[in-house]
Amino acid sequence: MDLHNLSLALYEKWERAQDAIEASGLLERFLNKVQAYYCEAFLEDELTWYETVYGEDELQEFKDDAIKAGFTYTVKPVDDD
Repeated sequence: MDLHNLSLALYEKWERAQDAIEASGLLERFLNKVQAYYCEAFLEDELTWYETVYGEDELQEFKDDAIKAGFTYTVKPVDDD
């Protein structure tokens, strides 16, 4: 493979990576400093599931899912440190 084709292949790979970053929303979360929350869901006082959610929309989804499934839950903001 010559230098020209290699350069084109690398550039196209870089573009795909940029598109994937944009589609995932990770860059937006980083730039907008979206609040992260550590969430735990309990069933009969036993920790059943946990996850970190980002932003108010994901937090509300977590709460709705937990309530719908009959879980109790705790939510703690994650510090930026």
